[in-house]
Amino acid sequence: MDFIEGNSYFVAATDAVLREKSTAKSAAVNHLLLGDWMRYLGEKTSKAAKVHCRGCEGWLDISAITDKRMLEVNFIDIGQGDGCHIVTPDDQVILIDAGEGSNMHRFLAWRYNLRDRKVAGVDGVLDSDPGVKDPFQIDHVVISHPDLDHYMGFRSIFDNHKLKPLKIYHNGIVERPIKQADKVEGLRYYSKDDLGGYVKQDGDHFIWDIAHSNQQVHSLIQKHIDTQKKYLSTLEAAVTNNPQVEFITLSKNSEFLPGFEADKELTFEILGPITEPGTFKGVNRPVLRRLGDEGVTKNGHSIILQLQIKRLKVMLGGDLNTQSEDFLLQHYADTSAEVSHLEEELFSLQALGTNQDAEQKQRMAELQTELDAIVAKARKRFQVDVTKACHHGSHHFSETFLRALNPIATVISSGDGEGYSHPRPDALGSFGRYGRGIRPLIFSTELARSTREFCDVFAYFELLKDYERRIEEAPTKKEKRALEKEMQERKDRNVAVYGMITLRTDGERTILAQKLEAPRKLSEKWDIHELRFNSNLDEFEYVRSSKAN
Repeated sequence: MDFIEGNSYFVAATDAVLREKSTAKSAAVNHLLLGDWMRYLGEKTSKAAKVHCRGCEGWLDISAITDKRMLEVNFIDIGQGDGCHIVTPDDQVILIDAGEGSNMHRFLAWRYNLRDRKVAGVDGVLDSDPGVKDPFQIDHVVISHPDLDHYMGFRSIFDNHKLKPLKIYHNGIVERPIKQADKVEGLRYYSKDDLGGYVKQDGDHFIWDIAHSNQQVHSLIQKHIDTQKKYLSTLEAAVTNNPQVEFITLSKNSEFLPGFEADKELTFEILGPITEPGTFKGVNRPVLRRLGDEGVTKNGHSIILQLQIKRLKVMLGGDLNTQSEDFLLQHYADTSAEVSHLEEELFSLQALGTNQDAEQKQRMAELQTELDAIVAKARKRFQVDVTKACHHGSHHFSETFLRALNPIATVISSGDGEGYSHPRPDALGSFGRYGRGIRPLIFSTELARSTREFCDVFAYFELLKDYERRIEEAPTKKEKRALEKEMQERKDRNVAVYGMITLRTDGERTILAQKLEAPRKLSEKWDIHELRFNSNLDEFEYVRSSKAN
């Protein structure tokens, strides 16, 4: 590999130590991870090269450097909700959900240095000013479903004109105000939700008013331009930011995320939501089954993405619940049974213990055989190596669905100050019980840090108060703006550093890592867990935990 000054390179080792000098025993400057970006500074010896990486300059062993970018999947600590940031090997940026608050926006501001980015028309910057750049492009935005703790965080992102969303993917359910004049004769409307009209087919209800096209979403936004509906107004903010933004409705029929089809090295297969044929007044269109009340239906029809790069598979499934998992297993395992009902019957028989009679023992064996057969079929589509826990570790899950996933590692995105006590104790136990291998891994954005959002809440509060005092006392506007910028950057970095679970992979080697809040030394800043493909087992396995060397 030839080194060219100023070019980008990446860490090729599981982890590596950046050092002050080119010698192996030189003092550590920083601890680097597989896939970390670096810039070559033009100096090298036979064994080491001088680089800029993670805000530091230092020397790195040449054997730990590659010109091949890895896949990077970051599960951001956005508090309560989901937020995933992905950088592909060809440098495309994908956001899957953004929580409810501003944490994802602050992460992006830190990651891409947005506060120093000069964009014409923003903050008084002119086209003629030196150093002007285009807005930073977000290639793909996926809103798994219209729940506040998944989409509302996009509002501050779309409001920032230093960012530019290009494509927004959604499940077609668009909440909008429904007045009497909007109602169509023959459709049924529920008083407690605004998901649109329903048709009744074979005793079940299906959402008819799904937004299937880009034009339909733009039309809904234009029709309700002053709406108080937060989901629709969030989409409106994206259009205000980029009038050419494209809205794309995803379902199983879409098969793959555009640009990540089966013939690509990196694929995103769409396993849900599952639409069904619907007919109303002679018009045929795909519809979504009503799975329960508004919340159950919105959550249950989350977009389900299965990421695959070479041998590695990762599941990203929104807020699936028991009802939707029943439905998914019926579809993919080709069964008419509702798995949760089979589980309930099996568990009630198991609770009898030695008091079972012969008939009950026989029934229990039949149920176990039926569930095992469903798992075997479902694993052909659902088994993965890493999964994002559905619904933040809620208790609304099917044990059979977890068995079908059979992951080595589960990542839970949950937050403080919420009323559901996520992740639930039974969910944590089940993730471990139904995970693959001797020691299944469970990661949590909430548990990866020891205090609420910031590493030392009392010291941090005092720090912010000091910033506020200095801003108030600053003698000039320029000094005030500089201090405000410094304070915001400090907030951005605190959100970005602790609580995030990062996955790095080339499709063969894979690590999952979290930042240590109190590292013993500069060469041991990450807690790293490595997965490797075992050709004898024909699957990945967990091989080690490391806090660096």
